[in-house]
Amino acid sequence: MRTIEKKFDVVVVGGGLAGVCAAIASSRHGCRTALIEARPVLGGNSSSLIRVPPSGAASSNPWARETGIIEEIMIEHQRRTPYPLLSGLITSQWDLVLYEWVRAERNLTLFLNTVLFDASVDERGRVEFIKALQIGSETMLKIYGKIFIDCTGDGTLGALVGAEYRIGRESRHEFKETPVIAPEIPDKMTQGSSIMFKAVYVDRPVEFKPPPWYVEYPEEDSLYKRDHSRGFKGLYHGFWWIEIGAPYDTIHDNEKIRDELLAHLLGVWDHLKNRGDHGAENMVLEWIGFIPGKRESRRLIGDYILTEHDLKRGELFYDRVAYGGWFIDVHTMGGILARDRPPEPLTGDEDLSDVLCIEPYSIPFRCLYSKNIENLLMAGRDISVTHVALGSTRVMKTCAVIGQAVGTAAALCIKYGITPRELCKRRISELQQVLLKDDCFIIGLKNEDENDLARGARVMATSHAQLILDPEVREGGLELERGQIFPLSSSYLNTISLWLRSELEEDIEVRIKLSKVSTIWSMNEPRTENFESSAVVPAGYEGWVEFPFNISIEPHRLYRITISRCPGLFWRMSKPLPGVCAGWKKPHWRRYRYEKPVYSMKIDPPSYPFTPENVINGYSRPYDWTNIWISDPNEPLPQSITLDFGEPVEFNTIYLTFDTNLHIPYSSLPPLYRFPECVKDYTIKVGMNREELKEIVHVENNYMRRRVHNFRRVRARFLEVEVLKTNGDRSARIYEIRVYNE
Repeated sequence: MRTIEKKFDVVVVGGGLAGVCAAIASSRHGCRTALIEARPVLGGNSSSLIRVPPSGAASSNPWARETGIIEEIMIEHQRRTPYPLLSGLITSQWDLVLYEWVRAERNLTLFLNTVLFDASVDERGRVEFIKALQIGSETMLKIYGKIFIDCTGDGTLGALVGAEYRIGRESRHEFKETPVIAPEIPDKMTQGSSIMFKAVYVDRPVEFKPPPWYVEYPEEDSLYKRDHSRGFKGLYHGFWWIEIGAPYDTIHDNEKIRDELLAHLLGVWDHLKNRGDHGAENMVLEWIGFIPGKRESRRLIGDYILTEHDLKRGELFYDRVAYGGWFIDVHTMGGILARDRPPEPLTGDEDLSDVLCIEPYSIPFRCLYSKNIENLLMAGRDISVTHVALGSTRVMKTCAVIGQAVGTAAALCIKYGITPRELCKRRISELQQVLLKDDCFIIGLKNEDENDLARGARVMATSHAQLILDPEVREGGLELERGQIFPLSSSYLNTISLWLRSELEEDIEVRIKLSKVSTIWSMNEPRTENFESSAVVPAGYEGWVEFPFNISIEPHRLYRITISRCPGLFWRMSKPLPGVCAGWKKPHWRRYRYEKPVYSMKIDPPSYPFTPENVINGYSRPYDWTNIWISDPNEPLPQSITLDFGEPVEFNTIYLTFDTNLHIPYSSLPPLYRFPECVKDYTIKVGMNREELKEIVHVENNYMRRRVHNFRRVRARFLEVEVLKTNGDRSARIYEIRVYNE
């Protein structure tokens, strides 16, 4: 066996989504970077070997999808994949996209099939090098680095070098966490691992005879509260609840867990095929995962440990560099071995929504570097959080944005010759601004880059859209309390109208309350003031119902209405627009849960929240406002937006951020999809006056959210982006324009 030594600036161990995004970010910022992955493909739990779909904040919250590197990758894959991004359906096309994105980076060296087995710490207590075995080539690699990033999931590198870590559950008393999910006494139990499967249809009935070692599930009650309905195109393609953890050790008993999971998976398939009518007679198993997808193991300890309370109170940490928003999803210990219990608490009791559902929260940088190993960063499910907080932070798209944050941080550490802790103390604002420039989102932080020439420009556009929420076919029943957040641009509000339908035999009075809110995620924000209005809905009526207000309001703000519970009434839904979201709650709940549809409204005077100056206001997604320019859909394309710098300036780089509908999780999208809202064909023109502009960029067939254009330095007073076509929408849409002389 040969031995090869390599030297890099940044060494990333673990090629899941956290590791991929960390390595790409480090490389893009000029560092010689190594990415080490034990398997033959990238993607970790999301790879075609395991097939767990990446989830994130948008599954539970409006306009919360993760951007940056992970959005680039997801957009590209969605354009190519023949399947939705669901359990068991992920193909090698996903592996290929990840591989392509890594290979495209000239500063990044990829080592697949390479297993970390040893590491060395120098006399200063810093990681000096790692040793890894590349199996197929019979090569032992000795890889030196200045900064190391543990993205192994299991915290393997951290454990090898003596980093402090925890494993298992803290006592509910240590951090005063919720008894529903935190035990009275601490233990070493963890959430389980799962394996997926995929079945396909054939043209005739097919018998299935399980092996003698399978686990039998003879009755429907055998799968207590475990939904086993069919999915995409009527197929069965994997259940997350085929899961086993405690009492096994998810690291050292990994092979035993795999064997046990296979016995249970085949028992579930036997149940679907042979125990009742499940529509599986003409189906056969096409694929079974043989690598367990882990949820939890070691958690490396940083300068801060994120807790359940941090997630719930949404503190905006001074050193925040990423965010999460998945609900607190702590699975039942034992998984499918706990037959008489639901696989996770919310599945068993929807009323736990008040306890487990949360709005997006920030993740501090102090959770992302080791407390006692100076040059060790971490990203993924091994970051510094409690067992309960891990229930939210562990999902893969949250891990991905954490990965981009630490990869960028590593590059800044190399640039300035400092440790991650020193970076946190001295240059955290710089890290945050670099991440924003790279299309990451950090809650409550906006572009304050002094080098961005666009920030001082005056912005004009050929048109802008009115907020129109016309009724569509679907509707929501008012047996539940419902609410909606929306933008108001005027300083006066005359009326709000809702499209309602009554099945009642008598007239009924309906009351709504209006209050100002801080952000798009403020459905549960305490009311600081209320304006109330009422209207009578006649028996059997369907149509617009007008609620009078006649009040002065603060313009250019988000507002929330809540509508009283009225069984027998229905509120017609509408198409979501940036800055609009809706929620619902049962009468005995304290908190609203968000939903993806929004509801019909008419506002007098009309609201115009999509004006051109939004492209330089510092945000590139809905947050405290819509933060997007949308042209009038009644005006034909092309439409253009123009920046007037006030005087001639020199620049050579333009950053554009388009709309890829951050309201929708990728699991909801059809195959081979391009976002219709995204600009397809456009030009960039510059000049000293608006009448004589010269084209310097022409793009066709775009489907990406973020485009960066570099060109020979120009001198101009005006810059115009002209949108020629979209991928289907009637309006031109741009979130942000940045201009640099780099």
